Amino acid sequence: MTTNKIFVIGFQKTGTTSLENALQYLGYRVYGGDKNLQKFNNSKDLKKYIEETLKVWDSVQDMPWPMYYKELYEIYPKAKFILTLRDSRKWIESVVKYFGSIRTSMTQIIYKVPCAEGHEEVYLQVYNKHNKEVIEYFKDNPNFLIMEQGINFDYETLCEFLNINEIPKIEFPHSRQNKAYLSRYRIYRYIRSFYWNFKKKY
Repeated sequence: MTTNKIFVIGFQKTGTTSLENALQYLGYRVYGGDKNLQKFNNSKDLKKYIEETLKVWDSVQDMPWPMYYKELYEIYPKAKFILTLRDSRKWIESVVKYFGSIRTSMTQIIYKVPCAEGHEEVYLQVYNKHNKEVIEYFKDNPNFLIMEQGINFDYETLCEFLNINEIPKIEFPHSRQNKAYLSRYRIYRYIRSFYWNFKKKY
């Protein structure tokens, strides 16, 4: 659809799924998370993998793509970059509710701790550090946009940034709700996490 890529470089649970749905509605092909990114130690090989992978995609969102915003910018300097933000305390509450003590290799590489629950302050430090560094990196760059939940998460903001004149008349997508009602209870999160970790041999 477009010659310029669109990269969503905000962390999980900051409205990235809502933004993905909005971009898809506008006609963009959006690629999700790719844990293969973390396998590369060589920058040249990493960039080659990114270029090959994104040949058929207009946009990306989901972890661990936000961790590679510098590489993405070096490959696609004319791309659009969107940092999704959410109040940090609401963010960590959502992360813990959703992930609990579930362990994955991806999150352990990013946060350097086993899981979210019990390591909330570490997660917050990584989250805040990432946002601060991204904002500083793209300072005064016209192809950079911050979309913050509760402030400017809407089609008007997105379309203006993407130079789309016809703004959809529908409501901006809401991210899928966590259907696991019991996730608010710690004992449930513990049982669910235990099962996941046992299944994945973590």
